[in-house]
Amino acid sequence: MTDRIEFEGVEGLRVGRFGGSITSTCIVYRIGRTAIDTGPPNQWHRVRQFLHERNTDTVLITHHHEDHSGNGARLQRDLTATVFMPSNGVDLVRNGFPLRLYQRVVWGTPNTFTPKAVPDELALSDGYRLRPIASPGHSPDMTCYLAVDRGWLFTGDAYIASQPKFFRADENVVQQIETLHALLEHEFDTVFCAHRGVVRKGRDALRQKADYLTTLREEVRRRHDRGESVTAITRHVLGREPIMSALTGFHFSKRNLIRACLPQTESTRTCTSP
Repeated sequence: MTDRIEFEGVEGLRVGRFGGSITSTCIVYRIGRTAIDTGPPNQWHRVRQFLHERNTDTVLITHHHEDHSGNGARLQRDLTATVFMPSNGVDLVRNGFPLRLYQRVVWGTPNTFTPKAVPDELALSDGYRLRPIASPGHSPDMTCYLAVDRGWLFTGDAYIASQPKFFRADENVVQQIETLHALLEHEFDTVFCAHRGVVRKGRDALRQKADYLTTLREEVRRRHDRGESVTAITRHVLGREPIMSALTGFHFSKRNLIRACLPQTESTRTCTSP
């Protein structure tokens, strides 16, 4: 894993207690004095040093999950930064949200804080303009940030991989497909993913993911209509579950992606916090 990222004026720092996997690490991006996401709470010492380099005064959070919002309280307190996040995520970080054991081990437990709801567009102090785009599916409050006139799209967890094999138990595949198509209506070239890193052909990557999820959903439904169980479909389509799935109590697993493709799951899934 590359700890530091520099690309066309965007800087990034990859942090995480367990290296070697994009899903156990998270990237904090920085444009001038503005940060996008805050990293997990157990990596505060590295995040603080990184953001102090440019006297960060503004923070934009993509969604409430602990590896993205986890240092919001400390940034408000220690850097006196103004922290923004999607309005439907404010109550979650203000009141706190439940975490499973594996989440506390991998990323730590965040402190509660009260950010500001992100406005329709932000004119940053160093000349950049960022426009939030609601992008539900991974979480209800998932929001991407488009750098207007720069061709950059900061996607949080809306991308991660062109052909994902794992889903959280609360993800919504239909919303993800709709989100990907909606994002493609905007003008951008490069995707800055909070886990994958810099994706230079970002439009192609998002289109590939949308096509993959659509095709997967159709195949899962066909197999389900033939009477195959979720376990059988998972093994045929995605392969056996690794030990990682069991360690998360199957909260993050292949079977969740298969379940998310079934009609009865789609109709009841609300994409809420764990």
